[in-house]
Amino acid sequence: MPTQRDHRLPLAPDWQYQVSVDKSGSIDTTSLFTTTCSADLTRNNTWMLAVRYKASSRWKVPAVTVGCDGTDLFTQYFEPGEAGRRLINLTGIHSLANLKLTLQHMSVEHDADLLGFQRPDVGTGPILIIAPHPDDAELAAFGLYRKYPENTWIVTLTAGERLKRLDKQYWPELDDSIGEAAKRKGFIRAWNSATTPLLAGVPANQLIMLGYFNDTLAALQDSPDIDVPSYAATQMTPDTYRRWNKVALPSDGKALNTGQHLQQDLAALLDQIKPATIITPHPEVDPHPDHIASTRHLVAALHQSGHIPVSILLYANHLKSTRGFPRGPVHAAAGVWPLDITDSAFGDWKLASFPLSLEGQKQKTLALHSMHDLGGSPGLERRLKRRLLRRLGGIPMHQWKEYGAHDFFQTHIKAHENYIAVTASTLLTYT
Repeated sequence: MPTQRDHRLPLAPDWQYQVSVDKSGSIDTTSLFTTTCSADLTRNNTWMLAVRYKASSRWKVPAVTVGCDGTDLFTQYFEPGEAGRRLINLTGIHSLANLKLTLQHMSVEHDADLLGFQRPDVGTGPILIIAPHPDDAELAAFGLYRKYPENTWIVTLTAGERLKRLDKQYWPELDDSIGEAAKRKGFIRAWNSATTPLLAGVPANQLIMLGYFNDTLAALQDSPDIDVPSYAATQMTPDTYRRWNKVALPSDGKALNTGQHLQQDLAALLDQIKPATIITPHPEVDPHPDHIASTRHLVAALHQSGHIPVSILLYANHLKSTRGFPRGPVHAAAGVWPLDITDSAFGDWKLASFPLSLEGQKQKTLALHSMHDLGGSPGLERRLKRRLLRRLGGIPMHQWKEYGAHDFFQTHIKAHENYIAVTASTLLTYT
């Protein structure tokens, strides 16, 4: 018997309709057309189908292909050996009529709920992306910011310089000490953050590296007046990694690795950019300490600045105890985080899913390849386990396109980029 496990989030949809799914997979939406369900309403917003599914196999990966007007759009994958409530991402359909699900290794119950969420209009003003490390902005939002390059500002908080083992440096035997190798790692990652967004057309003067130290952001938030040294590279300050910045920061020339300096820099940037939309890590979902602390530092900076954005989008590049999510090969649909959360400090959540064209996904692949930290290859044991699970999963091996060896080249080259939209007022009360 499949393990029963529901995925739940504290969602507040703007539209909710009871629909049904027949044995052929067709979704009966005829009752919707007494309401306003225009093509623009469908195309320009986020749509999810809440179903109860049941996997038919312990190993074979359940899959649902979303079709609209006879055309298959994308396939979403679920957990084998499980059953329960799930959300099927329909975002990208052009009509609520003639929707059909093609199921493999799974079944869904007859009754379902169609959930609609008004998508924030992020193109109306400056977009500020908070990246704890180089590559976080690309993993979370390359497809989104590629559509609005002139409006996008990316602020990377750390150079990601920490290196725990000398044999893990990017170029074997180049440096003889952890300190030298870590400093060099920070240089190339800072360079990545200053150049990769140029592939999408983001102006160089809108790419800002703050240069604070990797894995120290939580300590800087807890004790903002204390200067915390880098774990690996001594005799450095945040100024070390700012050489490519085109924008002056308040702490330039005297920067210390303190929360006070970090928050002052962020507040000055908020005053200068005046972002309408801020994209930042979800501190209740993404477990990485730097990611949690990044959003806390942002909140402190917003209080200092007094600037109030129109939209807040929260992302998660990491999930606790979960590998390989979003599931499935490249170009699959991106599902919603596999969590069971009923209460949130941010109140009710609005899902915001942004579809990526195939060309957008390919450009995102280029962007990820330009990031040195996503290079390299996993060890033999992981490669063998990955191949075995793919064989057992029943997805044709040719669909597992190997654009890169890192897991992110499967999980984040997807047909959607997903966020939680919350209000600025709830963000400002987060501590």
